[in-house]
Amino acid sequence: MENLLEKVKTIVLLMFENRSFDHMLGHLSRQKINTEVNGLKDPLTNFRNLYKGGSFPVFPIREDVEMNTDLPHKREEVNVQLKKHILTGNITMGGFVEAYANITQTAPNKECEPMGFFESSLVPATSFLARTFCTCDNWFCPLPTGTQPNRNMAFSGDSSISENGLLLDISRNNVFDWLNRARAGKKVKWRVYHSGLSFFTLYPSLLKHVFGSKFRRYDQLARDIMFESDDTAPEVIIVEPVYKDAPHITPIRANDNHPPLAVGWGEEFLRRTYEAISCNPKKWESTVFIVYYDEHGGFYDHVSPPEIGFITGDNHQFNNMGPRIPGIISSPLVKSGSVCQSLFDHTSVLQFLAEKFTPGKDYSDSVRERRLAGVKSISEALNNEISWPAPSPPADKIIVPVTLGSNILEGPQTEVAESFEAAANEILTNYPVKAIRKFPELVHWKIAADNALTPTLYTTNEVNNTRLGKSRTENVNLKSSQNGNT
Repeated sequence: MENLLEKVKTIVLLMFENRSFDHMLGHLSRQKINTEVNGLKDPLTNFRNLYKGGSFPVFPIREDVEMNTDLPHKREEVNVQLKKHILTGNITMGGFVEAYANITQTAPNKECEPMGFFESSLVPATSFLARTFCTCDNWFCPLPTGTQPNRNMAFSGDSSISENGLLLDISRNNVFDWLNRARAGKKVKWRVYHSGLSFFTLYPSLLKHVFGSKFRRYDQLARDIMFESDDTAPEVIIVEPVYKDAPHITPIRANDNHPPLAVGWGEEFLRRTYEAISCNPKKWESTVFIVYYDEHGGFYDHVSPPEIGFITGDNHQFNNMGPRIPGIISSPLVKSGSVCQSLFDHTSVLQFLAEKFTPGKDYSDSVRERRLAGVKSISEALNNEISWPAPSPPADKIIVPVTLGSNILEGPQTEVAESFEAAANEILTNYPVKAIRKFPELVHWKIAADNALTPTLYTTNEVNNTRLGKSRTENVNLKSSQNGNT
């Protein structure tokens, strides 16, 4: 492993939103693409939830269409999904249909949305990377709760919150500050390539980075990989999709795979990102491209998470990890078609960074505690010393139905969406020039969002009292920002 670690020159991270392992990659074993993967198998009735006398097995999704609704995945809802046995206390993974029925207040259909999974034809890019490189089938989200706490864990190894909320902050061990101080006298070179509004705008203390030169537009990624010299090229790259919950406007498509989105947009984004990352054969020889998800999003997975606990900054005690998420490591430093069954969570990536840039020293105390509890480093998956070229991804057409304009008309529907909208208005108000230069699409979004709240629908007081109205009706003087106000 140490020899392979020395060969690593570029680490690329792409985190999608809200899908479980069985939902996205369970097909690998069932379709006999890779029978070593701990996924789904026939008969599918062996993978089921029981609810009010009915049996609800997993089922293959027939068409990649937008779902009816987002699925429950808040802290208490995940607790229902894990469903501990009343006598033994063991986690059974038997409550996904129950949690869905509780939220929708309807009797679930036999093909209940949390139990659906994709076959390879509907997730061609994901399936290609998994079968071509290394599938991680024992990767769990760190905490059995939603997006923000798990992303906090992913990018700092800690979390001050146990539930999603409005504008928050992140520990001093956030990955950017850590990379800047990791090596004495020589900072680790890093960069973020974002599509639309970056998730990191949700953290006020990180705006110094977001508005800096190390945050670049996604459409610059392939150019930089192809032509940038090794002297300035980043050693760590974070690639961000267009988040469904973030303010955006057509033709910018949300492609982070957050339900109820169809996954075709994310598949295309993954395909083009892999093409960009692998376009320079010389750089590809020393690249490790990690694709993973922040949390399971309410979708069924049959593997019970380990009982590794964590206490968040708001003093909530979690006694176990969250459900399994899809994890793929694409690199010539892994064997084609390999399966890594080491126990991973998002702090495994931080362990990997520490092994590479501060050997012998843990990323942080909290990450060390995860390591001592049995969570392994991504380096466990590196097992190939003979370099091999990057195969071309499938060129299959990806057909995706889409509903236009709903994100503008409806406004934020979740706590994360509220956070994104609050962050957008905050930076437009306080840093108009920097915000418009870095995220020019916010100008169009602001116009469209304000137009959606017409006087015929809302009075001023009604708007200001809604959860989204106050932020939307704050006056952002775009003309003055064009004149140079910061």
